[in-house]
Amino acid sequence: MKLLKRHNRSRDERGAVAVEFALIVPVLLTLLFGGIEYGRVYSELEVLESAAREGARQAATRHPELVSSTVIAAADPYDLSGTPSASTVCTEDNVGEMVTVSWVQNFQVDIALIPVMDVNRTIKGTFRCE
Repeated sequence: MKLLKRHNRSRDERGAVAVEFALIVPVLLTLLFGGIEYGRVYSELEVLESAAREGARQAATRHPELVSSTVIAAADPYDLSGTPSASTVCTEDNVGEMVTVSWVQNFQVDIALIPVMDVNRTIKGTFRCE
């Protein structure tokens, strides 16, 4: 008789486990997809910052006309949402000064179960004029 009673109790608790599972799954999925999306956005940020440094290197070697094309080529496979521009034109008069290439980049953060977020960040790369 005790065995039968214990068996009925476990059957009654099966619904509670399903409810608990249904409550925790959205939280776990949000954490999982949030981690994946964080890695994707961080990778894009690193590539774009490296592209900005390449553009600053071009500006520092007195090739300002190549800044935009260099940044676009170095940013591949990502697209720029702004136009890169150099803070100064390097000449013989300002050797040793810093030149910065920057633009405002829009990042879309898309995590499952959360609305899409737009984040704007200024991407910068700095080099010394040669």
